[in-house]
Amino acid sequence: MAARSSLDLIRVEGLRLPGSYCEFAATFGYGRFGGLAIIYSGVPEHQDSILVQGARAKGFINDAVADDYFEFEPDGDNEIAARLYPFAASENGECFVWDLNEKRADEYPIYCVGARMAGLRYAAKSLDQLLEKLCSGSIKDVMGPGYAPLLPTFEGL
Repeated sequence: MAARSSLDLIRVEGLRLPGSYCEFAATFGYGRFGGLAIIYSGVPEHQDSILVQGARAKGFINDAVADDYFEFEPDGDNEIAARLYPFAASENGECFVWDLNEKRADEYPIYCVGARMAGLRYAAKSLDQLLEKLCSGSIKDVMGPGYAPLLPTFEGL
């Protein structure tokens, strides 16, 4: 688990991490939320960290856009896709990303990239709001109609 002061020093693409992520990572660390969503580690050297795995997943998104198989609907476009930075992924293949161009009050808008790059949906204004939505009927708006609300659990990995 990373200390809050350490998380405040981490930069992704030259920008500070959002406050809600830093608070979550300092409190809970690396692990699985609701039995489904893996929140990347805030420890930079960890193989599944915000820096290592986030950059790897960003590369997949960039390749999908460049190779023209990234689907932007319903809420995205090429400009938004270029600004995305992953911080979590579902075990079913969805990726949760920040739009690094639109920082508001210590946060970045969060989107959900569909499995196999099949769609980009606006998800939440912060990690806190995202987790609330994943535990309610709003999960269908975030991840699609095949999902039921997750239980508000966390398992450290």
